[in-house]
Amino acid sequence: MVDKTSPPTDPRQVIEGLQQLVYGPRAPSFYAEYAGLVATLCHADKAVVIEASEGQWSLRGCHGRAEDGQWLVGQLKGAMIEQADRLGYSHDTVHWPDGLASIVLLLPLRDVSKTYLLLALPERERSYLKEALVRALLTKDLRPLQPPPSQAQKVPGDSVEPFAGDSEPSLLDLLDLATTVMQQRHFGSAALSLVNGAARQFELGQAALCWRQGSEGVLMAVSHMDHFDKNSRLVKALEASATEVFSVDQVITASQTPDAREDDLPTAHRDLLDNMPEIQSVISVPVRDASGMTQAVLLLMFKQRSLTDAALNHLLLVLEMMYPRLQEAYQRHLWLGGRLKARLLDGLQVLFGPGRPWVKFSAVSIAFVLLVLCFGTWNYRVEGSCQLTTDSTRQITSQIDGRVDQVFVDAGASIHQGDPMVVLDLVDLKQQELETTSEIRRFQAEEDKARANMAIADSQVARFRREQVQARLKRILLQQEQAVLRAPFDGVVVEGERRNLQGSSVRKGDKLLRVAKVEGLYLAIQVPEKAIRDIQPNAQGVMLLLSQTGNEVHFKVSNFVPMAQVRGQEGNHFLVKAEIQDPVLDWWRPGMTGLAKIEVGSRSIAWILFHDLLDVIRLKFWF
Repeated sequence: MVDKTSPPTDPRQVIEGLQQLVYGPRAPSFYAEYAGLVATLCHADKAVVIEASEGQWSLRGCHGRAEDGQWLVGQLKGAMIEQADRLGYSHDTVHWPDGLASIVLLLPLRDVSKTYLLLALPERERSYLKEALVRALLTKDLRPLQPPPSQAQKVPGDSVEPFAGDSEPSLLDLLDLATTVMQQRHFGSAALSLVNGAARQFELGQAALCWRQGSEGVLMAVSHMDHFDKNSRLVKALEASATEVFSVDQVITASQTPDAREDDLPTAHRDLLDNMPEIQSVISVPVRDASGMTQAVLLLMFKQRSLTDAALNHLLLVLEMMYPRLQEAYQRHLWLGGRLKARLLDGLQVLFGPGRPWVKFSAVSIAFVLLVLCFGTWNYRVEGSCQLTTDSTRQITSQIDGRVDQVFVDAGASIHQGDPMVVLDLVDLKQQELETTSEIRRFQAEEDKARANMAIADSQVARFRREQVQARLKRILLQQEQAVLRAPFDGVVVEGERRNLQGSSVRKGDKLLRVAKVEGLYLAIQVPEKAIRDIQPNAQGVMLLLSQTGNEVHFKVSNFVPMAQVRGQEGNHFLVKAEIQDPVLDWWRPGMTGLAKIEVGSRSIAWILFHDLLDVIRLKFWF
């Protein structure tokens, strides 16, 4: 029969519809309605219920066109049916006549006759295959003798044992719980819905959910408790019990019965039972991810009842189906750093296994670092401060005694040959010039008078005195010229501050300025005494100027001064001179400083890092 009605789309309505359909009287459209509800629940395009009778297949119900159902039945292969009977399910890919591909799921149903459920999902939903399979497995029990949960009785021949006269939750009840949990957007409400629903359906004294963080469990929710003290003994006992499950990676059952107490119970579960005397048994159920790794633990605490193997298997399936949604909600409720840490932890668990991934990662990292230190090599460089220097320099000194009147340049200023740089005070020299000129005129007049009176001797004396004063005038005029200090060549001022020179008194020979030509630049590198042993002649290196750290300048060591220079607390340094290999830029100036690194060669990484420490130890203990 073909289902021509539109099944509900809300998950809760689908679950309720399945419950009413299975627990109610069977109508002729039973299998068609069942196929429609399961197709909606599993997001399948088509669903077919078929019955095997005397080697023939008969169509009992179909969601979709009957022709498509018959075509799907015709695609069944013997190997696929055999695998479904052996494993409980099988799947394959089929291609429709129009060229589209579908994934086909085949599941044997638990029914009065040998029936199978056949689901067809679009190829694009392959990532959803596992969840669809779990949902279909939870709805495969169609035995008509199963009553509603409130009136359930033991089915003859069924291996599931009831709870002391009352029924354990059915697969549909667990699926209803899973739907409720997965509809919650926030992790806290989802976890609380899970523990409260489990406590209600299994009639528990308490239920708790612990989440893996590293190799330990952290309590996330306790049934019927919105808040709890994280430092209480009960919380610590619950978290320790979850940690034991992470260690053994299997279900742990502990009981208060004397026989069980004689067994070697896990320590944490024994402590948990001691902290909760009203609890008779505890079952810790692992919640696994797609890779089979335990990521959470659901602790079920029973006052009088226990859990059957069948119910435990059903619960494991439901928890595995819920885990992706719980994990997604858990990731969302973490802050950015927590999400990054969780993703890193997941990767480490996949790589190293779930047990103490941080310790394993640290051990592997330390071993790797030690191997790199011992056997790895690196290009070793000796560092030192450097300065652009040139030998084409000249000191500008005062040629006369006097006072600085004007200063036209400052340190770093560019100069051109003949430009005035410093002018001394000329007032005194000008006065001397006037006095000397007057004396020259006076002696000239005396000479003329004596010559007119025919006093030859007096005329000669006056002439000699005039020539003497004229010589003194030449010296005064020369001093006036020397009072103006001019640039001896094109270059740059490398020493001398205007503010220090302006108005100061100077004597002949005092240093005022230092100028240099911007040519023939080389590097003067200060190398520590302990590193000079590693530098070879013609060694290559690179230099970074402090004014342009993004541009490396290559150089070659030419020579070094074989006498150490003391540089305060920095100790002795040797002066190493190096030739600049790259073109000299126009804006470079003598005196510019930077950092130089001289190539030494490949050395062990351990030696590079610890050779200074080794030298200190050798000097301390003399070995």
